[in-house]
Amino acid sequence: MGDTGSKPNFADLERLFPGLGPEDYAQLDAWYTGYAALILRIYERLTADPEAYARFRALTDLPPGPTMTSKAESKITTTASEA
Repeated sequence: MGDTGSKPNFADLERLFPGLGPEDYAQLDAWYTGYAALILRIYERLTADPEAYARFRALTDLPPGPTMTSKAESKITTTASEA
């Protein structure tokens, strides 16, 4: 994530946000770079602590799928006169 000293390539940002000026692209690049650094820091902290990572996984795992695989039979019947 370090700065290499070269001019940033804003081609992707220009495709996503056409019509902005060079200053706007520089601001967007800085914002996305900071955001990526934050996400990386969160990931590194979570994976460094097994207990925190287990809590994270418990919070973000998808719930199990449905367990009912066939249609349930209903004992209730209705007639046209009840509707």
